[in-house]
Amino acid sequence: MTDYSKAAFRGAVDLSSLTKPKAAPAASRQSDPQAQSQDAGSAVLRVPALVVEVNQATIVNYLKLSERIPVLVDFFTGRSESSATLTQKLESEIASRNGAVMLLRIDGDANEQLLEAFQISQLPAVAALLKGQPVPMFAGDQEVEVITQIIDKVMVLAAENGLVATAVADDNAELPKPTLPPRHQAAYDAIDAGDYGTAVKEFEAALAEAPADEIAAVGLAQAKLLVRTDKLDLEQVLQEPAESLADVLLKSDVLAVIGHFELSFKALLDTFELANKEDREVLRQHLVELFKVAGAANPDTIAARIRLTNLLY
Repeated sequence: MTDYSKAAFRGAVDLSSLTKPKAAPAASRQSDPQAQSQDAGSAVLRVPALVVEVNQATIVNYLKLSERIPVLVDFFTGRSESSATLTQKLESEIASRNGAVMLLRIDGDANEQLLEAFQISQLPAVAALLKGQPVPMFAGDQEVEVITQIIDKVMVLAAENGLVATAVADDNAELPKPTLPPRHQAAYDAIDAGDYGTAVKEFEAALAEAPADEIAAVGLAQAKLLVRTDKLDLEQVLQEPAESLADVLLKSDVLAVIGHFELSFKALLDTFELANKEDREVLRQHLVELFKVAGAANPDTIAARIRLTNLLY
């Protein structure tokens, strides 16, 4: 029998806020070893390189650095020659600023969740990270003078917020460890331990404290999915015909938890097309929750949303 393993949902990146970062209070600076080093007269951050390619799993290692130095983010694509040209201009800018700013490169075609987190709608595109928060900059290739002017403005904003360290490339550099909000951490720890019910409670509590917490909303949808599919014989569910609304919902959950979102959405939408008004609302709510699990930038989500809209209107 096939051993289907449930998807690992850990690793969501909290980049939902687009507000101007606030300067860290002095007490917070003193509690950070990096800040203590700066206050002692050494404004140096040792990093593996000034230009680093990252992905969904590794970008978290650089969020902490953005509390000390502005970090540019180059969302590139292999489908565009202008993207490679833009990268060259950005790398030249980084080299000319003598460690005052870093550059992270992200393959936009392979990291859809990060596109969503940074609210990137087209490639190539450039953003910045200031104190762990994304700051939109521009999309598409630009003239060197325009790029320089925009980065200058980012540097001014960074300086206003105390991000004035200097990065020095060091192959042996150890990056500061990223941290999660307490309830997020507790929820992910519960997921790691297989205690999905506790994860649901922690994410619900996080949302009660901060209703706009999109990371908690996504985490809650993921945890609920794991609760619904825990201890199921996934292969048996997939093999049995769906003879009721409950069967369709369960089969869509199993398809989602093993990563087959296209088929999961299709099962729900095919049923929606023939369902009565009451059942349609149940199916719609289920779809919306699974859209959060899959991610808004997922092509399967986008296609399913379009079909749902067409069926509704």
